[in-house]
Amino acid sequence: MNQILVAQLSPNMYFSSPVWLDDKYSLLTQNTPVSDNLIRRLKKWGYSGIQSQGLPTEKPANDSAILSDSGTVSLNQDLKEQEGLRDAARFFGEMLNFTEKIFTDFVTKNELSLEDISDRIKEIIEKIRSRRNYILRLSDMRSLEKNYIVIHSVKTAILSLAVGIQLKMPPHKLIELGMAALLHEIGMIRLPPQLYMSNRILASEEKRAITAHTILGFKILKSFSFPMPVCSSILEHHEHLDGKGYPRGLMGDRISIPAKIIAVCGSYSALISKRPYRSGMEGHAAILELLKERGKHYDEEVLKALIFCLSIYPVGGYVTLADGSMGMVVETNLENPRAPTVKVLIAQGGGRLKDSIMVNTGDKETQIVRALSKAEILLINPNAAQDFD
Repeated sequence: MNQILVAQLSPNMYFSSPVWLDDKYSLLTQNTPVSDNLIRRLKKWGYSGIQSQGLPTEKPANDSAILSDSGTVSLNQDLKEQEGLRDAARFFGEMLNFTEKIFTDFVTKNELSLEDISDRIKEIIEKIRSRRNYILRLSDMRSLEKNYIVIHSVKTAILSLAVGIQLKMPPHKLIELGMAALLHEIGMIRLPPQLYMSNRILASEEKRAITAHTILGFKILKSFSFPMPVCSSILEHHEHLDGKGYPRGLMGDRISIPAKIIAVCGSYSALISKRPYRSGMEGHAAILELLKERGKHYDEEVLKALIFCLSIYPVGGYVTLADGSMGMVVETNLENPRAPTVKVLIAQGGGRLKDSIMVNTGDKETQIVRALSKAEILLINPNAAQDFD
């Protein structure tokens, strides 16, 4: 591998092989020129040199040039990411099947196993700890086959447990939180589906019927001898700090912490989900929507914990950086939720990179400027259309 000093770089210089920042991160393909901005960034980052198996050239390498062995590093990283996402998707699918069965057994057999649910919650906790940046890509977790209530329940449980871990809740409290989050909509099952799946404005009597689901859920879980903190969390998850929630109009500290967590995480899950009457929001827009109600509907500490879990620009979302490049948020920054790690997919000039670059967005020149519009996202990921349609 050849070492090239940053001081020797000049604008519009090419290399005959891919260029690497270090032994992990791809910097340039052999067909991408060095730019003024790149040189400035390397100097600001404190890099004195870069690496390549090729040499500087005045013209881009032939497109048919054989990729050097160093390209396997980027390939291995991509494979690792793909495996992480596949594992998270498999687990998400298993949780959907489990939750669907739980609800079906409840409706058809009047069965609800506390032990089975508790064991599954432990599995979610372990998955969050081991695959955090994959399982929290909720925009990538979807199913066209499952009922909305099932999908929403699983997403809310995953988010709630991530927040609970962030808040350092003890293990037994985490399990209670997870059970309440997974079952927080069980009262809805006792209502006609045309109410919660309607694409029209509900009449006042229908709205009152919807608000009854928290009381129904409380009674259902109490009848199956679930711990009282779990039952109470389900009863209170639509209470608001300002006392304008339901069913009892509780205010502030009278609302339990688990209920506050489920309120925030359930709302985020609902906002990013496509419904019959609206398309799903992009993650950053959903975070901003929640922040509008901080201190009124939602607890500020819980909101802060959610943002530290997902970042202001949530994992799986697409953004543009200060240098004009575009990419996907792939990892949160626990020290700075405004500066997650971004996988750059589109270069400054608009071309798609063959080898993606991981960028820490904490620096001024690499900071996130904005979330991409739906049209821009679809140019990068056409599969996102099913979330927006």
